[in-house]
Amino acid sequence: MVSAEESARPGAARATDQYGRVLLMLLAILWLAMFLEESQLARVLVGSGVIVVVVWTFRATGVIKRTMRTTLLGAVALGALVAWGGFTDSSGVVAVIAFASAAALALGVLALVRRIFERPRIGLPEIVAALTAYVQIAFACAFLFRGAAELLDGDFFNNGIEGQASDFFYFSMVTITTLGYGDLSPATSIGRSLAMTEALLGQIFLIVLVAYLVGMLGSSRTTIGRES
Repeated sequence: MVSAEESARPGAARATDQYGRVLLMLLAILWLAMFLEESQLARVLVGSGVIVVVVWTFRATGVIKRTMRTTLLGAVALGALVAWGGFTDSSGVVAVIAFASAAALALGVLALVRRIFERPRIGLPEIVAALTAYVQIAFACAFLFRGAAELLDGDFFNNGIEGQASDFFYFSMVTITTLGYGDLSPATSIGRSLAMTEALLGQIFLIVLVAYLVGMLGSSRTTIGRES
């Protein structure tokens, strides 16, 4: 007998709902990026970590086999780009890798949010999924900053700071949490626009989604409608 939850969406029954390891992997990538010097090897390690995060995210949220195959093919393509980035410092290549990583992480966020809202009861896994999505938003924005920096003339940050991986991750985390230390600030209108967008997304995500989930912890609720 197939439960209503499992039949609500094709692939939902395949979900593992194991978000803790995805969150831990994100934190490991963050620390790796913060302490490694900017280099081709560092880009390969960080990019490889992102690929693992995206694949684990889709597996945890449950997708149909065809979508999972597409995800794996996309992971292979991104892996090829990341490997290419290990042999070149071309701004164009680095920008493509950054934007592709941002897009993959954004799709992971959408998958996480969808999975949260199709669950009939909010528990600890759903809270962890929301926190994982929040961190993935910050990661996606960090890659957007990096990609924009590679394509823009001049320094991305004020005070003559061009920016490297640790700077973009740090700036993204500070922006999404609205800490506003002020030691790094975007020097261009594109950078400022991206930063404002991230700050708004981060606050909306925390105030609306995470607060709602915490308030509903342990409670049953109406799930999203059945897919046709």
